Amino acid sequence: MLITSETSVKDILEANPDAIKVFEKHGVDVPCECDESIQDCSLDICDSMCHIDDVELLMRDLQAFFNAAEKN
Repeated sequence: MLITSETSVKDILEANPDAIKVFEKHGVDVPCECDESIQDCSLDICDSMCHIDDVELLMRDLQAFFNAAEKN
């Protein structure tokens, strides 16, 4: 999966539910903090709603997570 600023949280979690751990690493408790409307938003929009300090770093970590998962 290619992670971009337009990728939604929902798309990420549908592709691999374990990606929730990457969000947690960045201080975001998706099940508790992000209702369905937020999960449908792209990463570039939800960063302000979900107190993500560095959305670029989150995207890099998510991409690394998916790259590693694809190798296994």
